[in-house]
Amino acid sequence: MSGGARGITPGRLAVLLVLALAVAITATLLATRSGDDPPGDGRLADGRPADGSTPTAGPTPPGAPYAYTTEKELVLMRGERRLARVPRVFDLADAQRNTVVWTHDGRYAAFLSDDAMLDRPDDSRLISVDASTGAVRRLPCPQCYDLAPVGDHEVFVLSTEPGPTSAYRFDLDQPDGARTEPDNGSYWQPYLLGATRTHVLTGDYEMSGGDPGMELRLNDLSSGGITVYSRLNSNAYMPAALTSAGGRDRIAVAARNNPGGCAAPFPIHPLGLSGQIGGTYQDAALPPGFVAGVTGGIDVQDLWWGPDHHLYASISAWTCEDSERAENDQKRPHRPATLFRLDGERWVSAGGQPATMVRPTGPDTRAVLVIPDCNGPVKAQDRITYCNAGVLFRERDGKRTKITGGVLSLSAPPSAS
Repeated sequence: MSGGARGITPGRLAVLLVLALAVAITATLLATRSGDDPPGDGRLADGRPADGSTPTAGPTPPGAPYAYTTEKELVLMRGERRLARVPRVFDLADAQRNTVVWTHDGRYAAFLSDDAMLDRPDDSRLISVDASTGAVRRLPCPQCYDLAPVGDHEVFVLSTEPGPTSAYRFDLDQPDGARTEPDNGSYWQPYLLGATRTHVLTGDYEMSGGDPGMELRLNDLSSGGITVYSRLNSNAYMPAALTSAGGRDRIAVAARNNPGGCAAPFPIHPLGLSGQIGGTYQDAALPPGFVAGVTGGIDVQDLWWGPDHHLYASISAWTCEDSERAENDQKRPHRPATLFRLDGERWVSAGGQPATMVRPTGPDTRAVLVIPDCNGPVKAQDRITYCNAGVLFRERDGKRTKITGGVLSLSAPPSAS
């Protein structure tokens, strides 16, 4: 979940069984397109015009690229222009089914097809979209279920073929998307949390040998070395941010503490390349009278590195009302998810407007996704959609213009270098 993919709160976990049925129904209603079907913008899946004509060469649209997902498609934008639309069923509640990554050179957005969600894992494909041309390519990737960017224009993929957890690298800059298997002799954990050009951070939720939590490993693709971190009190929906900035790799994770009740902390830890686990001060983001494990809580919904080499996070906060039985009903919203920046070891406010996910798209412009936090009782008739989809804005000099609604997630190329 590179770049701070939005995780699942305890309230969202409760709806996953309902969601599984909803996805199955959606699959029967939604006509998914084959590799040669027009994606809705006049081009075939490989970028050729649907009418068979020869593509017309032209300049790359101005502006930085970014992508957003809805229930039915991924849309790639460049500046204010919609460059590509790729049909794909995206899960309303389970972020681990919806991972979208960008290669480190910023050229390709990549994600896996929805075949595994629709019980066709052998038909899974790795989909890439060229941010310069909008061309879409689908590469066979049987049993693939997770991915992260490595190198300049490669994608690291986990698969259960031949199993139990196999790893492959796809070079998206090659005409055939050449696939190789890393030869470092390591055991690959089942979750990819993110990657730099040379390091891959993996995780596994462990319950044995003491307190349950996430065990993390940092895999050096150059040397084959593995760094093991002490177990963190978190479930598998762990926001993570990795980048190469200031001449070194930087890593941070946020620990979604178990069991994740109303009085739950959500610490953010910088990780050293040699196994160190750091801490940060979240005083500015905490609710009034916060006592860890006693009253109040916070939720880290997004984690990413900015072009200024600072770490950013979207953090919401609540207090607790003990008269309610259900943990989520005890929550009383104090502040919706807003943007914070890590200065040294201390988090400071970086914006007062609601912001579930934020990505810079230019020197004075950024894309901002606002999704209801759903902390506390929710009266919406369709809770699944209401709590997991929101409005995407273009923000320039603090002023927001609506782009579209019904958006699940937001992604952009690595902004730090």
